[in-house]
Amino acid sequence: MPIPRRRLVKALGITGTVLSSAGCFALDETSSHETTDSTDTRTETPTTTAGWATEIPETPPSVSCKAVSRPMAEPVDREGALAPRDYPGRPPSEAAGKAAVEYVTRFELAYRHNDEMISNTDVATGDERDKYLTRFDISVQNSWVAAGPADSSVVRLQYVGSGTIHPGIEFDYITQYVTYYIDSTRVVRARTTQNDFVGTDALDPDPWVDGDPVACFEK
Repeated sequence: MPIPRRRLVKALGITGTVLSSAGCFALDETSSHETTDSTDTRTETPTTTAGWATEIPETPPSVSCKAVSRPMAEPVDREGALAPRDYPGRPPSEAAGKAAVEYVTRFELAYRHNDEMISNTDVATGDERDKYLTRFDISVQNSWVAAGPADSSVVRLQYVGSGTIHPGIEFDYITQYVTYYIDSTRVVRARTTQNDFVGTDALDPDPWVDGDPVACFEK
């Protein structure tokens, strides 16, 4: 059964965007590994301030750039296999509103795409059947964005996902929630699932408590 779209919530009156994709997100800076099949971009008028905006600390998350980690998949030399997806570079200089949501959406798609490639690649050397990813989609149902400390943004996505593993095994995600802290020098990610989600009025997942550094950039 299709999951109905909920109304987009804007934090602090900043415009947000819901994006869904069949295979990829068609954004302005598509990498050499990405294709642009279809994109559904919808913007709604602001409704109410997200309750968790008041929970954002006054300082950035305390993370070390030495601990940066994110899935980095290798190409699979099989017909129909998906290529690894490139991560976006430095966050936009004015990481707010639509630009922040699009950046985080693109980052999360690359993160989960590459993670699924790593988890589901087993190329046989003999008569065994190969296993590799041939399709992967995520569909963002809701997004929230709020101003963070020192010209940063805090973005939360609610999404589901699905994929296909050769020779035709299908899989689906339950509802996922991910919150990113982004500024000009770092990207911090925290994730939970529908089973663990506290609610729209809580900073959950919380990049300050459960976040992991996934990218750092020089000042």
